[in-house]
Amino acid sequence: MVHVALVALAAFVIAAASPANATDASDREARFAAAVADIIDGAIRPGYAAFSETAEAQSVSMQALCAAPGEAALTKARERFAGLAAAWSRVELVRFGPAREDNRFEKLFYWPDRKGRGLKQVQRLLASEDETASQTETLRRKSVAVQGLPALEFVLFGKGSDELARVAGYRCAYGAAIAGAIAANAAEIAESWSGDDGYGALMRAAGPDNPSYRTHAEALQALLGAAREQLQVARDLKLLAVISETPDKAKPKRAPLWRSNLTITSLRGNIAGALAFFSAGIDGLLPEDAARHANSLHFEGRQADGTLAALAESGADWVILASDAETHARLAYLPIPLGGMIRLATETYPGTLGLIVGFNSTDGD
Repeated sequence: MVHVALVALAAFVIAAASPANATDASDREARFAAAVADIIDGAIRPGYAAFSETAEAQSVSMQALCAAPGEAALTKARERFAGLAAAWSRVELVRFGPAREDNRFEKLFYWPDRKGRGLKQVQRLLASEDETASQTETLRRKSVAVQGLPALEFVLFGKGSDELARVAGYRCAYGAAIAGAIAANAAEIAESWSGDDGYGALMRAAGPDNPSYRTHAEALQALLGAAREQLQVARDLKLLAVISETPDKAKPKRAPLWRSNLTITSLRGNIAGALAFFSAGIDGLLPEDAARHANSLHFEGRQADGTLAALAESGADWVILASDAETHARLAYLPIPLGGMIRLATETYPGTLGLIVGFNSTDGD
């Protein structure tokens, strides 16, 4: 029996080291490399280019508002913010790489703001009229909580924001500084993904000597994990932790961007951003007999997005949507298709492709 086992083991080792298996591994790595490049070029780079562009447009609109206050200028700045939120939500899943350097992710999107600590910092700046927060250069050296989208949302939509239409005071200067900080961080991240020596190049050049990705399988795992994680954030933190079991227990103001009524925009952008990763590179890796998994994933995504789109078309305020019995029931349906997407991204896709999707930074939240 021992002899038979040894012979079998030797045969397995020889087979594993055979040229055919080596060729299969090489072909697999090449396909993964192509998929990584496709996701970078088809989703991440254009996503961050769009975010950077909208951030610059937001900065220009804030400067115009401060130069000539008025209802039209304020409306324009608020409209620009809606575009900025939509563009950000599509790249929000890219939490690694240049977004992590210098705490850029937190500087752009300090959320969830547990116990309102970030909001209190913003309110203190507005009350004290700290001049160092009214200039982008010095603001960028301050707390991450006072220089991102949530901070700018409060300036434009929070208590006292209507004064922006009447006077170019400190609030407007602070808002313009925030918009400048967002534009600067967005441009830096976009450049790192696009540059020849940036993070995009690092992922493309996966190999034994790469400090972050020894194989393109590892790089693909990181991208798949990012999509899965964002879907979990959308389901668990932006929905379940907000709407609770019943309308009377809902806490709609825990949701991101509720003051601007852009919570649904945030959710739809998260779903679209995750699906873009699959469409750009991951779906194409599935063998023919597993193509149904991609169909299932995108079907679930359409179900979730369609529900959100219908709620948005109603024009109702997010606080009302989360608290009204009928619309709460529609929101309570969303974790079902999102859960289906998460299962596919966590179990089915990795299992089919021979990948491992490991640690989730939202675990324990």
